[in-house]
Amino acid sequence: MTILFASDLDRTLIFSKKSRGQEVEEYDLSIVEWIDEKPTAYMTNKAIDLFKELPSEITFLPVTTRTASQYLRITGLINAAQQPKYAIVANGAVVLENGEPLAEWSEKVKKQLEEASTTIEHVILQLEEYAKKEFVLKVLQAESWFVYMIIDEQAFSTEEFEKLSHIFAGQGFTLSHQGRKLYIMPNCINKSIALQFVKERIGASTVIAAGDSMLDFDMVVSADHGFIPSHGEAVQKSNSLPPHVHLTEHTGVLAGEEILKKISHYLI
Repeated sequence: MTILFASDLDRTLIFSKKSRGQEVEEYDLSIVEWIDEKPTAYMTNKAIDLFKELPSEITFLPVTTRTASQYLRITGLINAAQQPKYAIVANGAVVLENGEPLAEWSEKVKKQLEEASTTIEHVILQLEEYAKKEFVLKVLQAESWFVYMIIDEQAFSTEEFEKLSHIFAGQGFTLSHQGRKLYIMPNCINKSIALQFVKERIGASTVIAAGDSMLDFDMVVSADHGFIPSHGEAVQKSNSLPPHVHLTEHTGVLAGEEILKKISHYLI
C-alpha cells in the first residue's frame, strides 16, 4: 500500500516570519530556508520531528508554485539525502524525478499552452499599463510558465483583484492572491492534474493533500483526504467543502504542525 502525502509548502508547511504568527516562541522554531544567508522560512521544531518520523508507507510529494531552483532552497526541510523521488514545481508545469524535470510532462504542458494561446508574452502585454500602478512593485515570470506580481498588500484592494479577474478569468487564467504575491496562472498549469500524473506513475492507492491557496483547492478536494490551513485563501470556499476536507484549528506555523500531526497518525 502506497499512501501519497501531497502538500503545498509556503503557508501550508513552511512559513515566513510574517506569515508564521505570534503564538510560538523563537526557541520553538527551526529555520528551513535561507536566502543570502538570511533566514526566510520556518517550521516548529515539533513539525520537523513529525515530518522526519512519517511512517514509511507514506510517500511525501512536495507540490509548490515555486520554480525548481526556489524549491531546492528549502534545505532545512529536505536536504540532498532526503530529497523525495518526485516533486511538483511551478504549480504543476514541471514534475521532477530524482531532481530532474520529466520531459514527457513538460512537453505535454507546453502543447496545452500553445493550444490555448496562453503565453507569458500574452499576459505581460496586457499588464503593461496596470503594472504602472503604485501598489505593483514588480512583475515577474516563473521561467516560461506563468506571471506573478509582487504587490504592496496594504494598498492592494479587493476591487483591484476583481478588476484583474475580469481581465484574465475569461481568457483561461486563475488568479491567486497569496501575501505579497499575485499569481496569474494558466488553467492548464494545475497542481491537481500533475498530482494525478504522479499518483498513477507510482501506483499510489490513497492521496492525502494539503494546501492553503486557491491554486491548491482542486488538489485538496480531489484527494481522498484533504487539509486546508484556516488562515488560507482557500478558506473562502469553506461553506462548500466536502466532508473529507478539513480546516485546521490553528493558523500560521501551528497549522503546519497540526497537519503533520494528523498525517503522522493516519495509519494508527
